[in-house]
Amino acid sequence: MKNRKLALLLSGLLIGAIAVALVFFGNPKNMGFCIACFIRDIAGAAGMHQAAVVQYLRPEIPGLVLGAFLMSLLGKEFSPRGGSSPVIRFCLGFMVMIAALVFLGCPLRMVLRIAGGDLNAIIGLLGFALGILAGVFFLKQGYSLKRSYRQPLAEGLLFPGIQIVLLVLLLAC
Repeated sequence: MKNRKLALLLSGLLIGAIAVALVFFGNPKNMGFCIACFIRDIAGAAGMHQAAVVQYLRPEIPGLVLGAFLMSLLGKEFSPRGGSSPVIRFCLGFMVMIAALVFLGCPLRMVLRIAGGDLNAIIGLLGFALGILAGVFFLKQGYSLKRSYRQPLAEGLLFPGIQIVLLVLLLAC
């Protein structure tokens, strides 16, 4: 238990240091590290919206995906899986993303904003907590998206492949 807490503490310190470094190297001061914002920026770079300020092919998302992919390969844990209820999963993910952008970022950015003294992010924290409580309520009522199923290898390689293409495009531009 003690090692687990130490690992959690060190992970938090590492993520915080990465966020500070990203700000130092040019990310906006109120963002640093935000998954929702980075995905929004990639969508803009792909021409899916017209807000020129946030049309940027972010290297952080491909880095996270490829890092996780490589760790799963090295740990012999790579096992593509897909779940039932794909439309519900898509809609839930879409709502989470919209809520993250409405409240100015993902939970990681929310914590970074609070740490930076931005008290507006506390409203996001309250919404985040209420969302968790709602999820717990539905789970206790028996709601489930059913089990996930093993998928073909090609399905598991598709998303890391897309990230490699994004990195190649980033380096080529």
